[in-house]
Amino acid sequence: MKAVIERFEGDFALLEIRGKGQVIKVRRGKLPPAAREGDVVFSQGEGWLIDHKASAALKKEVEDLAAELWQD
Repeated sequence: MKAVIERFEGDFALLEIRGKGQVIKVRRGKLPPAAREGDVVFSQGEGWLIDHKASAALKKEVEDLAAELWQD
């Protein structure tokens, strides 16, 4: 299962499940220490790992959309 880290609240991270719009709450300790808001993560056993390639693609997609909004 893939999700995007929406935000952190105390000891928890709120993850939006890709394609479902569902948000789940996960203990911060289940995520890698380097995980940041906007990262794409996937479940691996009892924890989660960062999908660096998907995270970079999502960041570029957001940047492109923002650039489109600000074009004259």
